[in-house]
Parts: sequence; C-alpha cells; structure tokens
Amino acid sequence: MNQRHPSTTQSADPENVHVSVVRETIIPVLLNGLVGIIVVAGLWITVVPPESPGRLVQLALGGLVVLGLCLRSRFPWLAAAWTGVVTAVGWSLGMTEDPFLVTGLCLYVAAERFGTRLFPAWLIVLEILLFASLLLVSADGAEASIRGIILGAVIIGAAWVLGIRTQRMRCETERNARAQERLRLARDIHDVLSHTLGGIGVRAGVVAHVKSSTPDDLRSALQGIESDARDALGQLQVLMRQERRETADDAPPGSLPELVRELSQPAIRAGISVVIDADESAHALPAAQRTTAYRIIQEALTNVIRHSGAGTCRITIRTEGDDLRISVLDDGPGAALASKNGHGLTGMRERAQLLGGTFEAGRETNGYRVAVSLPGTAGRAHSR
Repeated sequence: MNQRHPSTTQSADPENVHVSVVRETIIPVLLNGLVGIIVVAGLWITVVPPESPGRLVQLALGGLVVLGLCLRSRFPWLAAAWTGVVTAVGWSLGMTEDPFLVTGLCLYVAAERFGTRLFPAWLIVLEILLFASLLLVSADGAEASIRGIILGAVIIGAAWVLGIRTQRMRCETERNARAQERLRLARDIHDVLSHTLGGIGVRAGVVAHVKSSTPDDLRSALQGIESDARDALGQLQVLMRQERRETADDAPPGSLPELVRELSQPAIRAGISVVIDADESAHALPAAQRTTAYRIIQEALTNVIRHSGAGTCRITIRTEGDDLRISVLDDGPGAALASKNGHGLTGMRERAQLLGGTFEAGRETNGYRVAVSLPGTAGRAHSR
C-alpha cells in the first residue's frame, strides 16, 4: 500500500520562502532606509528651515524621502517620482540642499532594469521643466539656485547613464558566458566524435585493406565499431543532459585512471600498446581538474590513433601537491601532423589555459610528447 508523505516538502517550503523574503525584500528595504536616513541627516536636517513652515515640516518631508527610497528596489519608477517631488517641495521651501541625490539613486535602478535609451527625450524634458520651476520659486538666492540646479542635473543625468551602462555590461557578460558555454560544448562534442570516429576509421581501414580477413575478423571489427558508436552516443547524451543542467563536470563518472583505461581501448584495438602510469592520488581529483585532464587525454589519444603510426603510447599521470601533471608520449613518426591538420592541439591548449595550466607539445628523441600541467584550484584560472 503506497503512502504519500508530503510533510517534508511542506515543512521545507515555508522556510525557503521566509529566507527568500528576507533576502530579496526586507534586507534591501533596510539598506535603502539607512542610506535615506544618512542623506536626510546630511542634506536636510543640517539646513536651518524658515520659521513659517518650521522644523516639523522639514522632518516630515525628510521622512517622506526616506520612505520613497525604501521603495526603490520594488518600485523604482514610483520611488524616483516620489522622491523627486518631495525634494522639489523641499527646495522650494528652502528646507534642503539635496541636489536630487536620492532621486538619482532611484533613477539608477529604473534605468538598470527598464531603460532602453541612453538619454530619452522624456528625461531631458522633465529636467528642464523641474529645474525651471525651481529657479522661479526657490527661496534661496539666484546663485544658490543655479548651483543646485546644475548639480542636480548632473546627478540625475549621471545616474540614468550609469544605470543604462550597467544594464548593457550585464547583458554583454551574459552573452559572453553563453558564447563560452557554446564553445565548451562544441569542444566536447569534437573530442567525443573525433576520438570515436578516429578509432572506427582505423578499424574499418584495416579490415578493408587486409584481403585475408575471415568472416570472424569482419564480425569482430563490426562489433567493435558498433561498441565505439554506442559509447559515443552515450557520451553525447550525457553532454546534452549536463548542458541542460548547466553542470561543469562533463566527464563520465569514475576516477581519472579508470577513464583513461576506457579511453585507451580504441587505441589498443587499433594495434597500439598503451601503458598507463598513474599515481594513487590521481583517483581523487577535483571535478574541474578531472574533466579537463580527461578531455585533453582523449584528444591526445585521438591524435595518436589518427596521425602517429605509433606502436606504443605511454600515458603518465602525476600529482605534485595540488597540481596535476600529464604526459602522453608515443613512439610514432607522424603525430606532429596533428599540429598542422585540425584543431586538436589548439583545443587542448585552450582547455589547459582555461584552468590556469600550461600545455606543451613537440617531438623528442624517443617520440612525440604532449605535456600538460593543471593547477589544483580554479582560482588560478584565466577567465578569458
């Protein structure tokens, strides 16, 4: 008999809602209120009001300014209009020296969220009408009025422009992040397909050119090709699922030495002897290190299969402190062709550099080596 137990979900939801309300509503209101109190204390209360309206009216107007600023996070347009009108009344009565600083703070939020043009016509008209009326009814002298008008115009204009700039910078950052994610996915798909298709091509080529192949040999080759194709499809499905979940760790589950043993199977089936020499500590690596190392070794093995003509490939995995050092050495004459044809070495170098590591590839006396060093913390990574 199946029983449903909704109590756990129901008890967790109110707590999450409470935390969300505190973080998104109460804290911004308190911070805005504190800023408003500081502005009123510095630019309102320090001004000696005329005897006719009196200090009480000045305090009431200052309180309205603080209240309007508290609405900034939720209702920035209303807050900007509210504080603008109250500040204008305060200026007309000679009760403040606030150059529409609070209104500028509200306009910044409005521009950052809803603005589309750098200098909309309505903002210019509003400034002209507002400051023209202040110039006519100000209780201060002409010099003080002009000084306040100029400063207020600068603050309001700068707040709006800064809000628009912030909005555009945020959009540009989001576009760059999406582009980087698409580039990462393209690299991963390239690595999976090139590794698999390289192995399939070698196996099919051997069968096609060996005239003495028996039906059993053909059947074994086709089964190996089928296995490689299914593995590639499985990895592509994992990539797609993790892309939707926006997960950083896109390597299959397992430790790095275990994954490398799986990666080496197409090379072994292609007749290459693969030797894996890994530290015990390489079995427990951070996700970013493990994934980057997995993809680099995958591409290096693909180049060995497709370009090297090697008989032996040695993969060395060493940990030095928090750093991971990888070496893929083959004894073939042709691996350097990979640097001229295709983007394999470029992709490996970019992967290492994204994690803040180093990449070297070149011919040595005993073969062709790919050497990579990856730091143990992503904090050292170069973001671009």
